[in-house]
Amino acid sequence: MGHEVDVIQPEDFELWPNQVRAKKYRQAIGIFLKVWQLLKIKQYDLIEFYGDEYWLLLLCLTRKKKRPIIVAHVDGIELHDMDKEQRFWLPRTGLKKWLYQNTHYRFSKITFSLADRFVCGCQDDLEYVYKKGLFTLEQAVCISPALDEKFHEILFQETKEKIILFLGSWIDRKGIRIIPDVVTKVLKTFSEYQFHVYGAWYAKEHIEQLFPKEINDRIKVFEKLAQEQLIEGIKKSSIFFFPSYSEGFGLATAEAMSCGCAVVTTKTGLGSILVDGEEALICRFDDTEQMVQALSTLILNEALRQRIAIRGYNKVKQFVWQKQIEKLERAYVNWLNHQEE
Repeated sequence: MGHEVDVIQPEDFELWPNQVRAKKYRQAIGIFLKVWQLLKIKQYDLIEFYGDEYWLLLLCLTRKKKRPIIVAHVDGIELHDMDKEQRFWLPRTGLKKWLYQNTHYRFSKITFSLADRFVCGCQDDLEYVYKKGLFTLEQAVCISPALDEKFHEILFQETKEKIILFLGSWIDRKGIRIIPDVVTKVLKTFSEYQFHVYGAWYAKEHIEQLFPKEINDRIKVFEKLAQEQLIEGIKKSSIFFFPSYSEGFGLATAEAMSCGCAVVTTKTGLGSILVDGEEALICRFDDTEQMVQALSTLILNEALRQRIAIRGYNKVKQFVWQKQIEKLERAYVNWLNHQEE
């Protein structure tokens, strides 16, 4: 693009970083002071930010007659995540709800309402900002991240071990509260299957205790692994189960698809653009019966499992870093050119 780029990280601007409380507020003040200082000595065409801690900076920038284009670039827009949090896994009521809506939620909304342009990683978030009236078709674009090259080098293999896989942090946002119920029902029906968990080594004992003793020997929570070992574990798994409520893109889903797993997931992140019944089996949020049925269907119908797996494998071949970088470059050049007009 021919532009000089300055990168500022949280450690460059966060005030009193050793403090535990009020992190977002300390970052909001810190980034305002840092960027305001830079703007006094340099001229920028575009400011791109990640996160929702920039409300103070944006409130001040909007008062400047001549200012850079401000781009909100997200891997999951915080507003959407907070809406889902309230709906699915951490509903607030009474005073707690009022305080949250008038602090964190309010400042997040200010941040995105004052940005000029928007870049997200999934169609779900793009549709959200359109629906909320935060951005127009011309102001927003979906450009997904990409897979590491090692995942693109993996060859598709039809033969798999009888393993259902979960890959990711063991947190409420990932739908972990319904996993034990769904997986227990499936493993009790199909005694030859195992359930493997990667990425949650820190919660190993807790996870194992969530399942009944009769199937506990078929629940395996792996320690933290090197990428090569992780890939080998994913490659041998038949099905990837990911009942998440909210994802920016859902890199774990893409990695599982690149390793030839058939996916059972929800309509969030990458799941929001997958064709149900062809590239994955898409379930409704919290619909445990549908999830049990989806997993059982893939176990009983090997031809379907392989067909979904190969289509998913081919789907994620499009997520190449060079291509995604070029898409982002074109979007930014287009916005800059239109601003100059």
